[in-house]
Amino acid sequence: MSQSKPSSNENESSGNGSPVRITVPKVYVCLTIIQTGTAVVFGTFLATHLSAPALSLVGGIDLTNRTIVFGRVYYQNKFLEPLVVFGALIGHVGAGIAKRCIKIYWKYKKQDERKLAGTVHEKVEKTTTDEKDNQGNVLRQKITTKTTTTVTGSYITRALSSLLPNHHTIGYILIPVVFGHAYINRILPKRCLGDSSLINATYVTLSLRNWPRSSYLALTALIGLTAYHITSGAPVAYRVLRGFLFKKNREKLQAEATKKDRVLRHGIAAVSVGLLTAGLLVIGGKFGKDPRIPLRTEYLKVYGQVYPQSWIR
Repeated sequence: MSQSKPSSNENESSGNGSPVRITVPKVYVCLTIIQTGTAVVFGTFLATHLSAPALSLVGGIDLTNRTIVFGRVYYQNKFLEPLVVFGALIGHVGAGIAKRCIKIYWKYKKQDERKLAGTVHEKVEKTTTDEKDNQGNVLRQKITTKTTTTVTGSYITRALSSLLPNHHTIGYILIPVVFGHAYINRILPKRCLGDSSLINATYVTLSLRNWPRSSYLALTALIGLTAYHITSGAPVAYRVLRGFLFKKNREKLQAEATKKDRVLRHGIAAVSVGLLTAGLLVIGGKFGKDPRIPLRTEYLKVYGQVYPQSWIR
């Protein structure tokens, strides 16, 4: 009994999949999704981290210290910290820088920037004309192709249009500020003391007491820039992830932020800065109970790694 063998053509067609074409706009969109996702992950850490100074207005520095201990359960362990804190932060910054490089390259190539994240539609029209001799006989046909390209907004372009002014500039300013803050308050204590669990709000109290001008200025700037950047980007992150996860709703997403929406976000940023700055005053001992610093000597050794020795006393 004979058996028929499949032809070689059938084998080739079943084994070959459609090739995936990687383009610059696809990379840009992918980076936008990464930037948005890492921002949301890092935001969960920030919500826990920033609640500590805010709660000092209610329960003083004691409640702040208890909140810090509670937060460490979530974000200061060997499994989550590399992902939730440093991984998300580096991923967000790296994706943003990569997107900026793509924009520079796109501009250098004199391409339409809207094509990076927008939806491109191409309409091809072919026109056929006959070339005839003097007797009217058709010698040959000339085919002219006209391509019309239109770019419409996508869920990403509509979401990005709602960013507040100077969002990206503030983001770049925050890069050294945030990494410097992490170095002084997390990496250095862990390196010098072996475990930063000994660090609590009194570590900041010592800085605010010994070097009030520079410390209040640096922390207030960090709070203000971060609050603005978050209130500007949070609605955008929601719209991008919503459009990415629920593709059917892409066309229903709102476009540019209204004037009322911008005023509301500016108000949220201002209130956040006010609460957190007031919390700094409580931690610094300007209001409420004057905090004691039991580990003053150990803290000074940590600060001595970055500050001039003339400051350490």
